[in-house]
Amino acid sequence: MNRDPADLLAPRILLVDDERQIHSAVRLRIGREYSVVCCLDPATALQAIAGETFDLCITDVQMPQMDGFDFIEAARKTDPDLGYVVFSGFDSDRNLRRAIPLQVCEFIPKPLPDRAGFELRLPVWIEATRQRRRERSLAKTAGTIAQERDVARLEREVELVASETARDALLQSACLLTTIQAHLAAICSGLSNKAKTDPVLASWIRNLEEARKTADAAVAVTGSFFDTAYANRDSSPALINAGLRHATTIAQKAVDAESTRKEIDVARFEREVVLDGLTGIEFLLMMIPAISAALLHAADGSTVRLDLATVSRLDGVLRAPGHQSFQWFNRSHALGSHGAIVVTVTASAPSLSRAETEAWLRGNASPLATVPARGLVSGVQKCKGLLGVSASPEAATFRLIVALPHTLQ
Repeated sequence: MNRDPADLLAPRILLVDDERQIHSAVRLRIGREYSVVCCLDPATALQAIAGETFDLCITDVQMPQMDGFDFIEAARKTDPDLGYVVFSGFDSDRNLRRAIPLQVCEFIPKPLPDRAGFELRLPVWIEATRQRRRERSLAKTAGTIAQERDVARLEREVELVASETARDALLQSACLLTTIQAHLAAICSGLSNKAKTDPVLASWIRNLEEARKTADAAVAVTGSFFDTAYANRDSSPALINAGLRHATTIAQKAVDAESTRKEIDVARFEREVVLDGLTGIEFLLMMIPAISAALLHAADGSTVRLDLATVSRLDGVLRAPGHQSFQWFNRSHALGSHGAIVVTVTASAPSLSRAETEAWLRGNASPLATVPARGLVSGVQKCKGLLGVSASPEAATFRLIVALPHTLQ
């Protein structure tokens, strides 16, 4: 079952405390698994909440200018769904009363409690925030869900009927062409001796021979369709070279790249490689939005580059030089110990912010709102791969990485 794309991004935690040693301690303990943003004062933290989306906020109570509870009340006006964990050495009745309406998940003491009291409880606190966001999103869209579902079902049925009808017609055409080919071959063979003494007949034989060659070529073309990645939506293989070639062609037309003089340079493997866990259609639907996003974001007159590589372990992509600044999608569900094929899409354009990337993956407004990411998201989820997008301000250039588990030969 597909999950909310935001749920598969590394959780982001906002830490608000005027003690730098607390920042260091929290980063040391959870920095590997979570993206931690630290602020020394509530005013800076409120600016961060206004510009980014967080899954949890950990805040001190005793801070200059504004205490933790006043900060939470102010922050809720910007993000009403964010949950909070409060640093407090004492849970007074007054603190408890102030915390009740503020979505405070827990009070934890300083110094930090042990693993069972902190690290192991973080997923529960984060899930509470994400659940509130899901419920709010569902409430906003409840009126159109049924209509969209019915439209999607109808489109799916039309697509299936159309594709199966076209496939049946192509199969019948292939059979008819095979019969024509056989008849032409028999005629040419039977008349070849007589044509040696009859110039008129020899001319006709040459025409028949050309017709036979044309029929041979037509049989080859129609027959080859049934070996492609798109002959059967549910079982035809995903071919890397062919899939990327077709995806780039479609993406260029989708964003009208020709009018802005944008080109694509596509690398190829020396031999065709079949992907694990995806059909040809799924691979195509996954790569079209990735390439379209790069084209749309690229500067006019520039070239988008698609590079291919193989790695012995998929989780090695996370540790590769320069990849630490990426925002990773599906990290906790990827087949990290498997080999992988890595497709890197690079455009001459500024990288997106983390908030813009998350908005794009969720289908909300963003610089890439005209390029739906649904196929990319569902494809990465299905094959248990990784998606990485370069994040500003750490990264300057737009890069998108799709790492797909694969049994390396």
